[in-house]
Amino acid sequence: MKKIIVCFFVALIFVSTWGCGLNLEKEAENLNTYTASLEFDEENHTLSGNMKVDFCNKSNSTLNELKFNIYPNAFRENSAQPVISLAKSKECYYNGESYGNIEISKVQGANTSSFEICGSDENILKVNLQSPIQPTQSTSIEMEFVITLPNISHRFGYGENTINFGNFLPTLCVFENGKWQEIEYHSNGDPFYSEVANYHITFSYPENMILASTGICLDTQIFEGIATKTISAPAVRDFAMVLSDKFSVVSKEVDGIEVKYFYHSDLNFTTSLETAVKAVATFNNLFGKYPYGELSVVEANFCIGGMEFPNLVLIGDTIDNYDSYQMVIVHEIAHQWWYGVVGNNQTSYAWLDEGLTEFSTALFYEKNAGYNLTYEQIISNANTNMQVFSKVFSDVVGKVDTSMNRNLSDFETENEYIYSTYVEGMLLFDGLKNLLSEKVLIKCLKNYFTTFAFKTVTPADMIASFEKTSSLNLEPFFNSWIQGKVVFTS
Repeated sequence: MKKIIVCFFVALIFVSTWGCGLNLEKEAENLNTYTASLEFDEENHTLSGNMKVDFCNKSNSTLNELKFNIYPNAFRENSAQPVISLAKSKECYYNGESYGNIEISKVQGANTSSFEICGSDENILKVNLQSPIQPTQSTSIEMEFVITLPNISHRFGYGENTINFGNFLPTLCVFENGKWQEIEYHSNGDPFYSEVANYHITFSYPENMILASTGICLDTQIFEGIATKTISAPAVRDFAMVLSDKFSVVSKEVDGIEVKYFYHSDLNFTTSLETAVKAVATFNNLFGKYPYGELSVVEANFCIGGMEFPNLVLIGDTIDNYDSYQMVIVHEIAHQWWYGVVGNNQTSYAWLDEGLTEFSTALFYEKNAGYNLTYEQIISNANTNMQVFSKVFSDVVGKVDTSMNRNLSDFETENEYIYSTYVEGMLLFDGLKNLLSEKVLIKCLKNYFTTFAFKTVTPADMIASFEKTSSLNLEPFFNSWIQGKVVFTS
């Protein structure tokens, strides 16, 4: 998710402009495909849509039902779980409490019998099938829905400057260990888990607005004040958009990738774009080439730092320190490698992407002079913060739990989540760098990226990959961190 500046208690059409290196077109073959037609009503802040989902059963199980995560329902009135922490609530709900949801009016298909909204908090769309889907068999369903956006500076909602469509479409739950993984929304971290899929989106909106989105625009039509874009996004983990009538856009190409910066108030927009370009170039060199043709960096109404989506990142416009703003840009772009291409269950193993992304951010500053931050400063501050957190938490609570493999709901406070995933996760990789040498660690990361591109990983996958590359037994090292056995003392 966001880069948090840590202070204590704080059918698809494929085009040649999609990157090279990893074979994106090949990866897109045989993926589940979402084909949606969407229309935005600016006056009512609603999104009407119909969507076809082409699904192939790649599991070894016979399926009698399909399940979809419907994240917008977390924003409805009387939902069980707040979408934002109490500390950030007033800032995010700057006009007072506001609600959103998704109303699904129809689900149909040749093999569809019925549907229902279920889950622990009305967070799941369950589609019952007339006949079971055997392994390797396919089916298609269509659905119609209306999404209402809340007035909130969040990944999903509308603010004063931008309208953010993050995690808004119904998306298939991951089928794993013989069951559908139903994800419960939580104010901690990123309560999302998804597999790569193909998205083909047609989106209509007022022509005075500018759109940033996942994917690449294939066509734009304007009729009677309405712009309609056709967007192709093959082999991405999710689809997101941002609309604004205040955007200006600058762009620059690096390594054949067009980096776009959408901004509405950033006076340092040239420098911000340059930082984004340097980040892409740095991570291309360190880890492996970004496999897509475009990346959009968006200054948006988002009250928690920043947020990553495939091909698109949000940078919160309330960050008042420009050094911090640039650091968020770098962090969110690093997520394109760790989460976007190499995925993981962010609700169970958040440190896998957040810790590695924090470490990657530190490496950026090591490789790029001229900023007011260095790798050594970042690591030193992380060590100090971790020591202070451990001491204060122990003094107040009586003990501190720094284990890392925990579900988002298992962290009692947001600070505990931050320190155990971002800070401790970054220090784990710094320790690994000291153990292996930077050269060997970078080799491990390159092989990890190539091996697991477009897949989802577990900690065991990472450990096995690093062990294979380094020819060392690294499980004891990783386990000491994951199990919270490392002691942080001054």
